[in-house]
Amino acid sequence: MAEKTMYPHPNREPKKFTAKSLHGRTRLMVVSYKELRRFMNFCINVFGWDMIETPEAASGVPAGDPHPGLLVATGPAQYDYEGVTPGHMNLFVHWAPEEIEKIGAFMEIDMEVPLEESIQKMLDHGAKLILDKSKSVLAKPLDDSKQSWQPHAVIDDPAGNFLYLWKCPSSRTWDELETEYDIV
Repeated sequence: MAEKTMYPHPNREPKKFTAKSLHGRTRLMVVSYKELRRFMNFCINVFGWDMIETPEAASGVPAGDPHPGLLVATGPAQYDYEGVTPGHMNLFVHWAPEEIEKIGAFMEIDMEVPLEESIQKMLDHGAKLILDKSKSVLAKPLDDSKQSWQPHAVIDDPAGNFLYLWKCPSSRTWDELETEYDIV
């Protein structure tokens, strides 16, 4: 007799993304810093990571701000945002004015489903929507009309992890890997 497990389909084949769905794909990890120079020195001197200031369209932080958003990468930091390239893993880094925030996954949610519907499904399954900026500087009210390269919502999942949800802008096409940061 087969052993019972807590997983609903323990012997199924791994799922594959459909041709036009990246729902649930982790793009990169989100981390925060308190002291920019200390953070940069640690990452560069200990790990040899590369970093660049993230464009305002992606971070919401104007160029030259003393607390910039950063794209940090194990390989060359570049505006590709792809953590799926072998040997090239990225971090989306932002300043935390209060407490350091939980590290979490920046992940895509369904482009074809309203943001509120995707969030409600998560809430129905035990997640919490973070709207309080003191818990996450990236928290914001839901607004499906705002297309950007920034996280659209912060979710506290049932295990207590933060998920930084992103709904890809309609400027994205399926004929090219990425479009430029064309939305501000």
